[in-house]
Amino acid sequence: MEVKSFLIYKNEVYYMFKKRILGLICIVLILFSLGCGKNEQKTRVITNKNTKTDVVDNVTKDKNEKKDDTNIYEGYKGPVQGEIKYQEGRPATQNSQDLKASGDIKSPYNIDLVVTKDFGHSKMFSNNVGLVKDEVGMEVLFRNLDIQTAYGGGFVNAINGLESKYTFFSGADRKKEDWFYWVNGILAPIGVAEYRPVDGDTIWWDYHEWATTMFIPAVIGSYPEPFRNGFGGKNPGTVVMYTEKFKKDAEALKKSLMDKGVKSIDVVPYNASNIEKPDKYHILLGTWNELAKDSKRLKDMNWKNKLEGVYVEFKDGKLNALDNTGKTIKSFDKGGAIYATSAGMGSIVPVWLITGNNESSVRDALNILVKKSESIKSYFGAVVAEENIISVPFIQ
Repeated sequence: MEVKSFLIYKNEVYYMFKKRILGLICIVLILFSLGCGKNEQKTRVITNKNTKTDVVDNVTKDKNEKKDDTNIYEGYKGPVQGEIKYQEGRPATQNSQDLKASGDIKSPYNIDLVVTKDFGHSKMFSNNVGLVKDEVGMEVLFRNLDIQTAYGGGFVNAINGLESKYTFFSGADRKKEDWFYWVNGILAPIGVAEYRPVDGDTIWWDYHEWATTMFIPAVIGSYPEPFRNGFGGKNPGTVVMYTEKFKKDAEALKKSLMDKGVKSIDVVPYNASNIEKPDKYHILLGTWNELAKDSKRLKDMNWKNKLEGVYVEFKDGKLNALDNTGKTIKSFDKGGAIYATSAGMGSIVPVWLITGNNESSVRDALNILVKKSESIKSYFGAVVAEENIISVPFIQ
């Protein structure tokens, strides 16, 4: 009942009103005393937004949430830059800066940080490094790598001296060569100055040309990711779909994934319509002809290949391994392949293929994931043929 109503009927409900007023006064006094106590207990939370320090009410914090105190991080000196969002039209030189690696920290939270160039062919850095809970990925880079930023500080222009040939160049000197990054094998749809890594993530940076392929939405070289950790702390689950002769193989893959820490896995017969707009991660297991027969999506991907970041092509009964321009470098009558695709830039639900141009080739490729998965680390895609594991794309 509102105060106005009380005044209208004060003669009729005087005593009831008086009791309620006294009760309200008591409640106000209690809340006031709690408020005074609250001001004496403050929790310092690093938000990574312009290194601002926020005060969070302990009373409203989830009691089950693990408190994150900077004291649990050994060697941590606080955020360097904080969260910076890219602004359209901002000059590259505005607030650009060079920062030397400040040094890793010891933390109960960790991620794998990988840096390569030329589509994973050359390794530059690979370490399991410390993470501060809820910080942005740029902070992890600042501690472990020499970083040059641009466009207001939200764009990684150079890592350990290897610089974009596009940002600050013009004329004949300007080339389409830049840094790109993936989180658990998924091309991140946001900048690293905004993405907040989760314990167990793999963040992989690669420097390569992009004249032919602007975006490569999914790569295989962080396996068993994304199936184990998902993206941004969210995991929709995994579906292994098999064609008729590969049911036992699909079950073996499921067991292998579970042994690697993947939790939610369904094994079902292949249905081409399920990969048109998938809401879970999918792994397709079968010969190419079986998988592509009823799938326009796979047929389109196969002929577009390099335009979608795919460097494997099935054509005229052969398996072709491509270079970064889409040119066939090697061709196999019998060969298997492991590669990934998705709906394009911004999609975080990739589809993986374990396939080949005959049954034995499919099983050869599957065997790599089940028994030798370390051999495809930092591979964009893999061709398995003639007892070799070939990293694709080849470099022109």
